[in-house]
Amino acid sequence: MQQNKQAKIKFAKYRKLIIIVMCLAILISLFFWLPVFRIQTIEIRNADFIAPEKILQSAEIDQNQHFLKGMGGTLSDFFNGRYTNAEQRVMEKLPQVADITISYAFPNKLIFDVDERIAIGWIKIPDGFCTIDGQGVVIEVLDQEPQDLPIIKGITITNLALGKRVEVEQTEYLENAIFTMSALVEADLDNEDEKLLHQIDVIEPTINNNIYLRLTIGDQKLLIICNKSRDLKSHFIWLKQVINSNVIADKGSGTIDLRGETRTFKPDTNGGK
Repeated sequence: MQQNKQAKIKFAKYRKLIIIVMCLAILISLFFWLPVFRIQTIEIRNADFIAPEKILQSAEIDQNQHFLKGMGGTLSDFFNGRYTNAEQRVMEKLPQVADITISYAFPNKLIFDVDERIAIGWIKIPDGFCTIDGQGVVIEVLDQEPQDLPIIKGITITNLALGKRVEVEQTEYLENAIFTMSALVEADLDNEDEKLLHQIDVIEPTINNNIYLRLTIGDQKLLIICNKSRDLKSHFIWLKQVINSNVIADKGSGTIDLRGETRTFKPDTNGGK
């Protein structure tokens, strides 16, 4: 009888262990298969110029995948719900992306927070055209002339790679062009009117640090002269207001000088030809 009692106690212990193991197995199965633990929503923020499909494809993340798949990189990233390896893949494959954060949001959502590179102009290269951002980083290499962006003249490229800062012979020219176009982008962001950046055809830095912008509005051709000034953004805001309000629309072609404290308009004596 003592042996039977011990056998029953032993069996009871094993039965409890088996039940616990089975419960754990069921819970684990539910954890991996229940829809609540799978990504149901993907939100991509601040991607205005990059197709969401390209970002998802580059990240190698799919809707309905388990939320743990690809999470982490370091232990800290894992506990913060970050997908660091996916972020790195996007950065490597899409030079249009300056930075990106991919994070998990309970219960079944992924958030892509994108920092895009904004093209400020393009430079002619022997086999095509390349666009650059406000840091001089190459965004795209194209076989057709980019639309709604100015050409940066007087620049000779010595080396370029997608996602890297372009190397040129005329470093100072490039720095002046970047400074000017960055101020122009900031002025555009501060005002909801038509973007001045899209109206400019040519930006041309010169050896005396003057910078020339050429734009055409209908039949009116304007030459804008400026320099690397701390007031350049405010000058461009004023210029946008003048152009968008048609104050000089009937003045014909001419030159607008933004150097110094006084902004002046001088009509062409030859009719802008």
